Amino acid sequence: MYKFNNILICLDLTEADYFLINYTSFIANILKPKKLVFIHVMETYDLPDEIIDSFHDSEENLEKILKKELEERINSALSVNYDLDYTLVIEQGLAAEKIVQYSKNNDIDLSILSGKGSVAKKVAGLLPSSVLMVNEKSKHKLKKLLVKMDFSKTSYLALLMAQKLANLTGASIECHYVHKFPLNYFPKMTPDNVKDIKNELKEHVDNKYEEFIKNMNINKKDAPLCSFCIEYHDEESYLVYNHAAKNNFDLILTGTKIKSILSRTLLEKNPEKYVGIDKEIPIMIVKDYKKSNGFLKDIFD
Repeated sequence: MYKFNNILICLDLTEADYFLINYTSFIANILKPKKLVFIHVMETYDLPDEIIDSFHDSEENLEKILKKELEERINSALSVNYDLDYTLVIEQGLAAEKIVQYSKNNDIDLSILSGKGSVAKKVAGLLPSSVLMVNEKSKHKLKKLLVKMDFSKTSYLALLMAQKLANLTGASIECHYVHKFPLNYFPKMTPDNVKDIKNELKEHVDNKYEEFIKNMNINKKDAPLCSFCIEYHDEESYLVYNHAAKNNFDLILTGTKIKSILSRTLLEKNPEKYVGIDKEIPIMIVKDYKKSNGFLKDIFD
């Protein structure tokens, strides 16, 4: 179902470029894409006019200087075990705008970004492709995959992606559901009281998950384990991440729809909240696959 023909890697001329290129090597050797595209956006409006003019007067203009530097970084850090060429694209303008525009116009299947910085926060929800966010602590390993579960169509998408990766790597899959328990509506309840009814909550979660896998036409005995935790005050994204960290998962997958700027602002829960979590586990935001819409609609609507 999912394809990985074209992978876009966003470089910014910082030290992050090296771990992005290294992780790209690791993931490319698994996914076997047909094409890697490295993109850097020159936001030249941030430079004083006299500096820009000095580059114009030199034998090599700014774009050529940047291209040479980026090519050196790519050639020193990229290592794939099959014949694969790459393309380096240098644009000028607003980084977020140019990255999203390039992805839309060039049929990008997966975009790889540093989880730090403002650009990732801006583009994670706007890119039409799935998004993989890594940082310098990300391990080159895919043995345990955690799918953030909420029993929705988007969870289905994330689970399908996890199954695709598991087929390629032999990784195990676990789903994890965060049950929101708003203590502010139950002033006499405490977290300890809630623990007392955890078995009842588990039965509720098990029933919802059983219905979910039935809708997916997955045999119950073949379905991944679905664990759960209870949310009192903490952000859902942090609870999922903490579960992954405590249990040594190598990748977190969460589904999302491609949303408008307005709806992304209005929705309290969205996968973009994972952006900026300064941790070592990579996060994959799985987007609504364009060829699956009708199929998913039949299952869930």
